[in-house]
Amino acid sequence: MNITVIYATGRKARSSTYHIAQLLIEELLDGGKLFEFQLPRDMPHVCAGCYACILGHEERCGGAAAMAPILAAMEQSQLIVFCTPTYAFHVPGQMKSLLDHFAYRWMVHRPDLSFLRKQAVIINTAGGGGMKSTVREIRDSTDYWGVARTHVISQKVWNYDWPTLPDPFRAAALAKVKRTAERIRRRAEHLTPCLKVRCLFYLYRFLHSHGKMTEADDAYWREKGCNTVAPWRA
Repeated sequence: MNITVIYATGRKARSSTYHIAQLLIEELLDGGKLFEFQLPRDMPHVCAGCYACILGHEERCGGAAAMAPILAAMEQSQLIVFCTPTYAFHVPGQMKSLLDHFAYRWMVHRPDLSFLRKQAVIINTAGGGGMKSTVREIRDSTDYWGVARTHVISQKVWNYDWPTLPDPFRAAALAKVKRTAERIRRRAEHLTPCLKVRCLFYLYRFLHSHGKMTEADDAYWREKGCNTVAPWRA
């Protein structure tokens, strides 16, 4: 299985999210390709709201060059992993900035329809609260991109880091990794989008087929031939 991993920070040795991601990779990579990106190093550009991508000119974005290898890696991967701690009840700013650059890839605009045959995992740790709001920020994107199935591994770590993480916490994280890996393998055998993603696809297919959105977006959907056939049924 090819895997793309996006780390929200550059912390490794002491990072629980990083080490949980490594456990998941060990379970699932199985000879596939691994693509890893560290924020903000690999995506330093902050979305300036220029609207170029929404208008169909994403190549004019100031972050286009940095986005290119990330997009290419995702296209080649069957699994996309978001590895993020909770900062002030939300994702770190650099992760939010990356998600902002994918606005034009939401199904209301011009999605990468290969995502309907991919899965994602959100790995989130927090010192206490805020995990639900952190996960929701990423899951909103994966659902509206059309990712077929999004899984979540959340782990409270309180004031500990990975080297000092108590054994019960570590055991709980490992159990979650193994359960998630098994779900991913099972889904991969006959992967279809979850109900929410299917409903979103049919809604936006209807709007685009009736010319209700922008011309650039409607033309994209016509070009992809998805106004009549759902990609996962083709």
